[in-house]
Amino acid sequence: MQKHGESGEPAERRERTVQRIVEAAGIVIDREGYAGATTPEIQRLANVSRGGFYHHFESKKAVGDAVLQRQRDFFTRVAQDSAGTVPDLWSQVLVDVSYRYTAAILDDPVLRAAVRLSIEPGPYLTRDSYRAPLDAVAMILTSAREAGELQDHTDPEEAARTLVGCYSGVQLLALALTERDQLHAQVAAMWRLVMPGLARPETLDRLRLDPPTP
Repeated sequence: MQKHGESGEPAERRERTVQRIVEAAGIVIDREGYAGATTPEIQRLANVSRGGFYHHFESKKAVGDAVLQRQRDFFTRVAQDSAGTVPDLWSQVLVDVSYRYTAAILDDPVLRAAVRLSIEPGPYLTRDSYRAPLDAVAMILTSAREAGELQDHTDPEEAARTLVGCYSGVQLLALALTERDQLHAQVAAMWRLVMPGLARPETLDRLRLDPPTP
């Protein structure tokens, strides 16, 4: 028996429709930015009527919130995956997460749109948009410091802000130069510049900073 929501629409169909709208919004926002994205274009791409769109989302801001949630969900999983684990090197976990995120950005237009929302002037250029990545990165850095991997001057909260800012800049430059296919290489270049300032030399000697081989 199908489960129905308050509107009487089967829950599975409702979920599929919502996901189709979010995917369409991701494509349009990734291409046009938030200001340039229009609800008629999102509706067209999602193949839903105006009424169907507003049945699930009361505004463009509401669907933008759903797009940004994709980024929050990614970093929530990062935090959950890291909890209770004891890796060989927490610093390597941090590097690997950055490449997982890079691969996800290149594969998922909704996640790319979420990144664009958080770096472009508009309603999402706020601390709240960065809370999930900042918290996840700071958590990993705190574990790395407690494991003795980081230099004495490294403060996890401060380093998290620097790293998230650096990565956002790398992503923004790749977008501006239409060089997304080079994003893995650009992230590797970021780590080669930044990691020597974070990690102890003996930690640095054990780290793989290049992208994992496919």
